[in-house]
Amino acid sequence: MKNIYLALVSILLFASCGQEPASEIENKIKVGSLGFHVSFVVPNDATERMDQFIETHEQFMRETHHLSGDQEPVVLSYSVFKSPELNNPFDPNSGETGNTLYGLTEIYNGPEGVQAHMTLGQQREDMFAELVDLTNTYSVAGILGAPVIAAME
Repeated sequence: MKNIYLALVSILLFASCGQEPASEIENKIKVGSLGFHVSFVVPNDATERMDQFIETHEQFMRETHHLSGDQEPVVLSYSVFKSPELNNPFDPNSGETGNTLYGLTEIYNGPEGVQAHMTLGQQREDMFAELVDLTNTYSVAGILGAPVIAAME
């Protein structure tokens, strides 16, 4: 858990070079915004646990994050995706594998928003511990604190 946090802090420090203060940035996704995306493959018999976490996390986001203004964290995008895993993702008739796919995506103006999000999240120890456990158990890919490299501005 400390390794995840240390890696994120390093990314934030690097990404903050040359950034404008959050109060001077328009609240829309643009090249240079910072985001997270974590992909999970969850066996169908474990989706109740994942769904409960998503519900708890969404409630946390709604209680602690802003959609506009300059008080961080301002979340520019928060999305959760859920779909059956298909044997062939390009052929809906190929049948299902018995797993469910989840994608969790968040985008912030810059490092201040990401840092505020991480600080608030770690204060909810049970939720953060569940995120770490779910990630260690079911995550197949994670992009943490990475800059947006293309956006429709």
